[in-house]
Amino acid sequence: MTCRILIVEDDYWAALHLATEVRDRGATVLGPTGSIPLAVALMSARRRPHAAILDVQLRTQLAFPLADALAEQGVPFIFVTGFEREDMPERFDAVPHFVKPIIGDACIDAVMALADATRRTRVFGPQCRIRSARRGVIGG
Repeated sequence: MTCRILIVEDDYWAALHLATEVRDRGATVLGPTGSIPLAVALMSARRRPHAAILDVQLRTQLAFPLADALAEQGVPFIFVTGFEREDMPERFDAVPHFVKPIIGDACIDAVMALADATRRTRVFGPQCRIRSARRGVIGG
C-alpha cells in the first residue's frame, strides 16, 4: 500500500512542485487543491490521507480550521507557508513548519515520514512495535 498525501496549496507552481516531489517518492497525491471545501471532500473520501501538506493562507481563508479537522481525524500534517512560526497559533507548535520558498527536500522528507508512520499504525494497529529486522513486526 502506498502513502496518500493530501496537498492543500493555492499557488499553482508551488502545488505542482509539491505534487511532483511527492509522486517521485512513490506516494499518491490527493489534490492538490487550494480550496478548503475540496480538501474536506478529499479527507472524507473512502481512502483518507496518511498525511497532508498545508499552506496556511488559501486566497482569503486561513487553513487553521482544516488543520484542526485533520488533527481530529488523526491525520498528521506539515505547514508549508509564508507565515513565520511565531505567527502561528500555539496549538500548532508541534507541527513541522517550513517557510516558503521551499529549498531542498526537508519538507517532503517530513511529510513522507509522517505518512509512513500513519500507514504503519493503520495497518498494524497503534500497539505495534518493530523489534528487529530479523524478527519482523511484533504486536504489542
